[in-house]
Amino acid sequence: MYIKSIMKKDLTTAHPETAFYEARWIIQEKGIRHLPVVDQSRRLVGLVTNFDIRSAAPADTSLSLQDLQFVLGKLRVSSIMTPAEKLVTVAPDTIVEKAVLLMFERKVSCLPVLDKGQELSGLITETDILGTFVDIMGLKSKGTRFSIYLEDEPGKLFGALEVIKNHKVNVISVCSPTATVEGKRQVLIRVKTQEPDGIAKDLEKAGYTVESVQKWPSM
Repeated sequence: MYIKSIMKKDLTTAHPETAFYEARWIIQEKGIRHLPVVDQSRRLVGLVTNFDIRSAAPADTSLSLQDLQFVLGKLRVSSIMTPAEKLVTVAPDTIVEKAVLLMFERKVSCLPVLDKGQELSGLITETDILGTFVDIMGLKSKGTRFSIYLEDEPGKLFGALEVIKNHKVNVISVCSPTATVEGKRQVLIRVKTQEPDGIAKDLEKAGYTVESVQKWPSM
Protein backbone atom coordinates (compact mmCIF):
# COMPACT_ATOMS: atom_id res chain seq x y z
CA MET A 1 0.00 0.00 0.00
CA TYR A 2 1.31 3.41 -0.99
CA ILE A 3 0.84 6.78 0.66
CA LYS A 4 -0.99 8.12 -2.40
CA SER A 5 -3.84 5.67 -1.75
CA ILE A 6 -4.59 6.96 1.77
CA MET A 7 -3.37 10.58 1.81
CA LYS A 8 -5.71 13.58 1.91
CA LYS A 9 -5.71 15.22 -1.52
CA ASP A 10 -8.33 17.96 -1.26
CA LEU A 11 -6.30 20.21 1.02
CA THR A 12 -7.00 23.62 2.47
CA THR A 13 -3.83 25.69 2.16
CA ALA A 14 -2.51 29.13 3.08
CA HIS A 15 -0.09 31.58 1.46
CA PRO A 16 2.98 32.96 3.26
CA GLU A 17 1.24 36.34 3.44
CA THR A 18 -1.98 34.93 4.89
CA ALA A 19 -2.87 36.90 8.03
CA PHE A 20 -2.67 35.23 11.45
CA TYR A 21 -6.37 35.68 12.18
CA GLU A 22 -7.34 34.22 8.80
CA ALA A 23 -5.14 31.17 9.39
CA ARG A 24 -6.65 30.73 12.85
CA TRP A 25 -10.15 30.97 11.40
CA ILE A 26 -9.35 28.38 8.71
CA ILE A 27 -7.99 25.90 11.26
CA GLN A 28 -10.97 26.36 13.57
CA GLU A 29 -13.61 26.41 10.83
CA LYS A 30 -12.25 23.36 8.99
CA GLY A 31 -11.51 21.43 12.18
CA ILE A 32 -7.95 20.69 11.06
CA ARG A 33 -4.64 20.64 12.92
CA HIS A 34 -2.26 21.16 9.98
CA LEU A 35 -2.36 23.97 7.44
CA PRO A 36 0.16 23.66 4.59
CA VAL A 37 1.60 26.91 3.27
CA VAL A 38 2.25 27.05 -0.49
CA ASP A 39 3.35 29.60 -3.06
CA GLN A 40 1.64 30.51 -6.33
CA SER A 41 3.02 27.35 -7.99
CA ARG A 42 1.67 25.17 -5.16
CA ARG A 43 5.19 24.44 -3.96
CA LEU A 44 5.36 23.78 -0.26
CA VAL A 45 7.03 26.58 1.69
CA GLY A 46 5.95 25.69 5.22
CA LEU A 47 3.37 24.29 7.61
CA VAL A 48 1.28 25.93 10.33
CA THR A 49 -0.29 23.84 13.09
CA ASN A 50 -2.96 24.58 15.66
CA PHE A 51 -0.12 24.58 18.21
CA ASP A 52 1.67 27.32 16.25
CA ILE A 53 -1.53 29.38 16.34
CA ARG A 54 -1.93 28.93 20.11
CA SER A 55 1.75 29.79 20.67
CA ALA A 56 1.80 32.91 18.49
CA ALA A 57 1.03 35.42 21.26
CA PRO A 58 4.04 37.55 22.29
CA ALA A 59 5.85 36.63 25.49
CA ASP A 60 5.34 40.17 26.81
CA THR A 61 2.40 39.71 29.20
CA SER A 62 2.21 43.46 29.95
CA LEU A 63 0.43 44.11 26.66
CA SER A 64 -3.18 45.18 26.86
CA LEU A 65 -5.80 43.16 25.01
CA GLN A 66 -6.02 45.91 22.40
CA ASP A 67 -2.25 45.95 21.90
CA LEU A 68 -2.14 42.16 21.69
CA GLN A 69 -4.84 42.14 19.02
CA PHE A 70 -2.91 44.80 17.11
CA VAL A 71 0.32 42.75 17.23
CA LEU A 72 -1.43 39.54 16.17
CA GLY A 73 -3.25 41.44 13.42
CA LYS A 74 0.08 42.30 11.85
CA LEU A 75 1.38 38.73 11.97
CA ARG A 76 1.65 36.74 8.76
CA VAL A 77 1.78 32.98 8.39
CA SER A 78 5.39 33.17 7.23
CA SER A 79 6.49 34.34 10.67
CA ILE A 80 4.95 31.44 12.64
CA MET A 81 5.16 28.50 10.21
CA THR A 82 7.74 25.73 10.20
CA PRO A 83 9.68 26.25 6.93
CA ALA A 84 9.63 23.48 4.33
CA GLU A 85 13.32 22.66 4.75
CA LYS A 86 12.67 21.65 8.37
CA LEU A 87 9.69 19.42 7.60
CA VAL A 88 9.74 15.66 7.16
CA THR A 89 8.14 14.87 3.80
CA VAL A 90 7.46 11.83 1.61
CA ALA A 91 6.67 11.10 -2.02
CA PRO A 92 3.30 9.68 -3.19
CA ASP A 93 4.86 6.28 -3.96
CA THR A 94 6.31 5.87 -0.45
CA ILE A 95 5.05 2.68 1.17
CA VAL A 96 2.84 3.17 4.22
CA GLU A 97 5.21 1.22 6.50
CA LYS A 98 8.06 3.62 5.75
CA ALA A 99 5.85 6.64 6.42
CA VAL A 100 4.72 5.19 9.76
CA LEU A 101 8.33 4.54 10.77
CA LEU A 102 9.30 8.10 9.80
CA MET A 103 6.49 9.58 11.89
CA PHE A 104 7.43 7.39 14.85
CA GLU A 105 11.18 8.02 14.70
CA ARG A 106 10.96 11.74 13.94
CA LYS A 107 8.04 12.29 16.34
CA VAL A 108 5.87 14.17 13.85
CA SER A 109 2.10 14.12 13.57
CA CYS A 110 1.88 14.63 9.81
CA LEU A 111 3.84 14.24 6.59
CA PRO A 112 3.35 16.55 3.61
CA VAL A 113 3.39 14.54 0.39
CA LEU A 114 5.45 16.17 -2.35
CA ASP A 115 5.45 15.40 -6.05
CA LYS A 116 7.58 16.91 -8.81
CA GLY A 117 10.08 18.46 -6.47
CA GLN A 118 8.34 20.64 -3.90
CA GLU A 119 4.81 20.54 -5.33
CA LEU A 120 2.27 19.61 -2.64
CA SER A 121 0.08 16.71 -3.70
CA GLY A 122 -1.31 15.56 -0.34
CA LEU A 123 -0.97 15.23 3.41
CA ILE A 124 -0.84 12.19 5.67
CA THR A 125 -1.69 12.51 9.36
CA GLU A 126 -1.78 10.31 12.46
CA THR A 127 -5.53 9.96 11.94
CA ASP A 128 -4.99 8.60 8.42
CA ILE A 129 -2.46 6.10 9.77
CA LEU A 130 -4.88 4.96 12.48
CA GLY A 131 -7.62 4.59 9.87
CA THR A 132 -5.31 2.41 7.78
CA PHE A 133 -4.50 0.29 10.84
CA VAL A 134 -8.23 -0.20 11.50
CA ASP A 135 -8.69 -1.28 7.88
CA ILE A 136 -5.68 -3.62 7.74
CA MET A 137 -6.61 -5.29 11.03
CA GLY A 138 -10.24 -5.64 9.98
CA LEU A 139 -11.45 -4.00 13.17
CA LYS A 140 -14.80 -3.08 11.59
CA SER A 141 -15.47 -6.69 10.65
CA LYS A 142 -17.55 -8.93 12.89
CA GLY A 143 -15.66 -12.06 13.92
CA THR A 144 -13.34 -13.60 16.52
CA ARG A 145 -9.81 -12.73 17.62
CA PHE A 146 -7.51 -15.61 18.56
CA SER A 147 -4.30 -14.91 20.45
CA ILE A 148 -2.03 -17.95 20.15
CA TYR A 149 1.60 -18.78 20.84
CA LEU A 150 3.67 -20.89 18.50
CA GLU A 151 7.33 -21.82 18.10
CA ASP A 152 9.29 -19.16 16.24
CA GLU A 153 10.10 -21.56 13.41
CA PRO A 154 9.30 -21.66 9.68
CA GLY A 155 5.95 -23.26 8.86
CA LYS A 156 4.36 -23.01 12.31
CA LEU A 157 1.98 -20.23 11.32
CA PHE A 158 0.99 -22.15 8.21
CA GLY A 159 -0.07 -25.06 10.40
CA ALA A 160 -2.33 -22.85 12.53
CA LEU A 161 -3.95 -21.40 9.42
CA GLU A 162 -4.52 -24.92 8.11
CA VAL A 163 -6.50 -25.71 11.26
CA ILE A 164 -8.68 -22.66 10.63
CA LYS A 165 -9.04 -23.55 6.96
CA ASN A 166 -10.44 -26.94 7.89
CA HIS A 167 -13.33 -25.17 9.59
CA LYS A 168 -14.11 -23.38 6.31
CA VAL A 169 -13.76 -19.97 7.94
CA ASN A 170 -12.25 -16.92 6.25
CA VAL A 171 -9.29 -15.16 7.86
CA ILE A 172 -9.77 -11.40 8.28
CA SER A 173 -6.24 -10.49 9.38
CA VAL A 174 -3.03 -11.89 10.86
CA CYS A 175 -0.36 -10.02 12.78
CA SER A 176 2.55 -10.95 15.00
CA PRO A 177 4.76 -8.76 17.24
CA THR A 178 8.47 -9.35 16.67
CA ALA A 179 9.22 -10.13 20.33
CA THR A 180 9.33 -13.77 21.47
CA VAL A 181 8.56 -15.27 24.87
CA GLU A 182 10.61 -18.37 25.76
CA GLY A 183 11.16 -19.10 22.10
CA LYS A 184 7.49 -18.69 21.22
CA ARG A 185 5.86 -15.96 19.22
CA GLN A 186 2.44 -14.44 19.76
CA VAL A 187 0.14 -14.36 16.74
CA LEU A 188 -3.19 -12.54 16.56
CA ILE A 189 -5.58 -14.07 14.05
CA ARG A 190 -8.97 -12.58 13.30
CA VAL A 191 -11.47 -14.88 11.62
CA LYS A 192 -14.92 -14.35 10.19
CA THR A 193 -16.98 -16.33 12.69
CA GLN A 194 -18.44 -15.85 16.14
CA GLU A 195 -18.53 -19.56 16.86
CA PRO A 196 -14.88 -20.11 17.80
CA ASP A 197 -15.02 -23.04 20.22
CA GLY A 198 -14.31 -25.76 17.66
CA ILE A 199 -11.37 -23.85 16.18
CA ALA A 200 -9.89 -23.20 19.62
CA LYS A 201 -10.09 -26.89 20.57
CA ASP A 202 -8.47 -28.01 17.31
CA LEU A 203 -5.67 -25.45 17.67
CA GLU A 204 -4.88 -26.80 21.12
CA LYS A 205 -5.02 -30.39 19.82
CA ALA A 206 -2.49 -29.39 17.15
CA GLY A 207 -0.13 -28.19 19.89
CA TYR A 208 -0.78 -24.45 19.79
CA THR A 209 -1.13 -22.47 23.00
CA VAL A 210 -4.38 -20.53 22.81
CA GLU A 211 -3.97 -17.55 25.13
CA SER A 212 -7.36 -15.95 24.52
CA VAL A 213 -10.41 -16.09 22.31
CA GLN A 214 -12.46 -12.90 21.98
CA LYS A 215 -15.53 -12.35 19.91
CA TRP A 216 -15.36 -9.05 18.05
CA PRO A 217 -17.02 -6.69 18.66
CA SER A 218 -16.94 -7.77 22.30
CA MET A 219 -20.20 -9.35 23.37
